[in-house]
Amino acid sequence: MKPSQILDKILELIAAYKAAKAARCKKVKKVKKLNKVAICVGHSRIGDRGAVSVGGVSEWAYNKKVADLLQNHLRHQGIQSVVFNDYPSESYSRAIDWVTQGVAKEKCNIAIELHFNSYSSSEAEGYEYLYYHTSNNGRRLADCFCKAHSETFKVQKDRGVKAIEPDGRGAGFLRGVSPPAVICEPFFGSSPKEWVLFDTKQSLLANVYAQAIVEYFNNA
Repeated sequence: MKPSQILDKILELIAAYKAAKAARCKKVKKVKKLNKVAICVGHSRIGDRGAVSVGGVSEWAYNKKVADLLQNHLRHQGIQSVVFNDYPSESYSRAIDWVTQGVAKEKCNIAIELHFNSYSSSEAEGYEYLYYHTSNNGRRLADCFCKAHSETFKVQKDRGVKAIEPDGRGAGFLRGVSPPAVICEPFFGSSPKEWVLFDTKQSLLANVYAQAIVEYFNNA
């Protein structure tokens, strides 16, 4: 083989290597875009619809609408999601077992459970996002939610992100699901002032959640 032919062969091999490497990079980027979110509607077990707002709307009914809107927002961002809004059990522990198994089966990258707060005093107000105390990615996800929320609902009190211990509220869900998880508590339904702000703002709230999720995945 002549030297010029050898050189041509080497150049062909280099070109083939670069093409193969570029193809692998494209595949990796494509996989990164195939994120999936578990959107869990709190109080979905049999006989439980959660707290009722001062406007007479239950947590479940309010957040079911938010979940459907969020799924649509995420679809436009190229993010897959699955909504869990019917935990087929009257028992809390069995309901949590069911949803954690469902999240695992769907191979979701993150999980969120939608709620709103309620308290005996109508003066209680603000938003907070809960994560399991040993989950670093859960903390990062909660920070994304808190940041997105603060940028949209500037007049609200920021109660921050909260680490939940094994005996804390929501620990069953936060600890049970396999991916990083957050419980969303965006306002107090028992507060007339906050209910006026959120009563018809399900789409805006869903957009806040979508922003937080996109931010989390973009910085993964």
